[in-house]
Amino acid sequence: MPRRLHLLLASLLGLLLIRLPIPAAEASRLDFMPAADAAIVDAQMPGARLLPGGIRFREKTPGSGAFIRKGDRVNALYVGRLIDGRIFNQKRSRLHTYWFEVGAQPRQIIRGWEQVMPLMQSGGTYEVAIPSEFGYREHGRPGQVPPHATLIFEIEILEVIRDGS
Repeated sequence: MPRRLHLLLASLLGLLLIRLPIPAAEASRLDFMPAADAAIVDAQMPGARLLPGGIRFREKTPGSGAFIRKGDRVNALYVGRLIDGRIFNQKRSRLHTYWFEVGAQPRQIIRGWEQVMPLMQSGGTYEVAIPSEFGYREHGRPGQVPPHATLIFEIEILEVIRDGS
């Protein structure tokens, strides 16, 4: 089969598979992180929890209070790195923090962050490794993140504001 036709068929199949509903039991076993990246991440983050889709999560410093939920406004510091350790984005100064709303539409944070926020509390620090499926996917982030890149974040939750509080 000519290479061009093979690539077209593979792309179409990929689109179909992405759009098909996946039973929850099967989805929890999927790991979108490439094996080579997973080996690096697992060595860098010993004891990390493997979440559905292949996200790795490790609590470095426990937080306190209620766990973050959809609708909360969150103030955080973070460092985002590529698998090779290069920093692609960061907010590390308490004078220049990152405010966002969990579950906002349009989305204010990548899908991987949406998935791990319910595991976090104010005052906690966390390490998270996110497969490209839950990051910037095939598009990347021009000038910062290449396509299909695994992302590693260190996140510190400074403050959580819940509606009505």
